[in-house]
Amino acid sequence: MEKIDRINPFLSKIKERYPLTTSGSTKQTWHVVLDLKNSGIQFKVGDSIGIYPQNEPHLVENIIQKIGGNVDIIHPRSGKTLSLREFLTHSVNLTRLENVATLDDLYAQFSPLLPRFYSVASSLKEHPDEVHLIVALLENGVASNFLCHRAILGETPVPIYVQPSLHFALPQNASIPIIMIGPGTGVAPFRAFMQERHGMKNWLFFGERNRASDFFYKDFWEGHIDAGNLRLDLAFSRDQAEKHYVQHKLYEHSKELWKWVQEGAIIYVCGNADPMAKDVEATLQRIIKEQAGLHDDEVKSLLKTLRKSRRLLFDVY
Repeated sequence: MEKIDRINPFLSKIKERYPLTTSGSTKQTWHVVLDLKNSGIQFKVGDSIGIYPQNEPHLVENIIQKIGGNVDIIHPRSGKTLSLREFLTHSVNLTRLENVATLDDLYAQFSPLLPRFYSVASSLKEHPDEVHLIVALLENGVASNFLCHRAILGETPVPIYVQPSLHFALPQNASIPIIMIGPGTGVAPFRAFMQERHGMKNWLFFGERNRASDFFYKDFWEGHIDAGNLRLDLAFSRDQAEKHYVQHKLYEHSKELWKWVQEGAIIYVCGNADPMAKDVEATLQRIIKEQAGLHDDEVKSLLKTLRKSRRLLFDVY
């Protein structure tokens, strides 16, 4: 079997998709299931999937009309001959093109359509031959619009490959407690983690805008709570007058969080680098300073030690 990688992606198809947000939400976030049957693809929870998207057909057709038809061209990188439609659909970042009227304009502004990466939101142990993704639909997002709307279920090829994580992984010792901080789509790897963490000490901090419309996988988390497998703390920022985020919820539980850290817990943070991850790290510094009675330099040294020993891990974007 051929190796699946960035150069030679597997042509998957979307097996299932549905919105995780309800009609009352101020955003759209989708659950997307990709079929891996007969691919031989293996991944670990914590890994990401690289997706090669397709551009909007109407944008492609507009440029074809301006240039004068669907002529054959030479790909500027690979040297392969292909149709202009195929080139514009799969190879060019159309969001970076301006005033294209000739092939010379197109070549002068050529920027490749790069893969988009999504954290895996499922485990092969629970869902063999599938990979689940959480996709936030962005207004001008090439990949998110392709995955959530344009790709036809069971028909449209979706080129994919695995982007392994070298650090954002579960501990080999399953008895080690874990603290997961993942607001919004940052919760994706933690859904996968929980599919492999049964009967263990797990604590999740999840946040979104509104509980009624943005509580992703509510039944899944509550099932793990009922099984005694999960502690869950929630921060829905717009359900009250003053916005409340995951870092505020962390601080509310300073004493117990510090106790978990002392017991050897690994802290995972996934989501937006700025401001979420920065705010979370600042809150962790404050918690450690107050609970351990350390000076600022000592706190920074301890955080550095936690990072170096892979007990404080970030997967941010």
